Amino acid sequence: MPNKKIKILGIIPARGGSKGIPHKNIRLLNGKPLIYYTIREAKKAKLLDAVIISTDDPKIASVAKSYGADVPFLRPKKIAGDRSPDIEFLQHAVEWVEKNRDWHPEIIVFLQPTAPSRTANDIDEALKMMLKNKCDSVRTVANPSPHNPFKMWVFTDKERGIMKPLLRTSRYPKLGTDVPRQLLPEYFLQVGLVYATKTKFIKQGRVWGPKICGLIIPPERLVDIDTPQDLKHAARVLKRLGL
Repeated sequence: MPNKKIKILGIIPARGGSKGIPHKNIRLLNGKPLIYYTIREAKKAKLLDAVIISTDDPKIASVAKSYGADVPFLRPKKIAGDRSPDIEFLQHAVEWVEKNRDWHPEIIVFLQPTAPSRTANDIDEALKMMLKNKCDSVRTVANPSPHNPFKMWVFTDKERGIMKPLLRTSRYPKLGTDVPRQLLPEYFLQVGLVYATKTKFIKQGRVWGPKICGLIIPPERLVDIDTPQDLKHAARVLKRLGL
């Protein structure tokens, strides 16, 4: 890996308005608040120069601070709603650290608390890939589903039952959709363990750049928490992984 001379900021988003699980980010998971696991691993990551929490909720801010997290502001409510896109809180955080700390990160790493199986090594490996391969963005990906999207269809006229392939392979002109499974392209699902993007794209209103690299995560490590059942599944996964 080349010597790291650029500044890298980790941002942990934790708004308080979750509807599926109220105060989801501080619900207990194996005896610790959910956000604890992301704070712990982010602090252990060797390639992050700083990590901040972006939350609109004083209670979440207090819990995060109790685990040594940096919570420098409360996110404005207008960018903390159910439909607020990620780009809004990312731009807000970047603008805040530049204005109030005179600190200008060149890469932003977005770490969602709802992925508690993430490790410091995942963060560092994603950043090593980004620096070594000169990526504009890095996403963690996995292949957890048996349902290949190249075998999926969409209706163009549902009332009349007219469909078209969701995706076409390079063999479509000759074989149509009857491509043997072994010849279908390998596919991966974006998963929320680590997102990293050059700051210049966030300032342009995007959370990605043209050259996107993917860090593959084993599917048995995947956890995404939206429901109380997901919390129970996450508890089992973390115990199995020793996290």
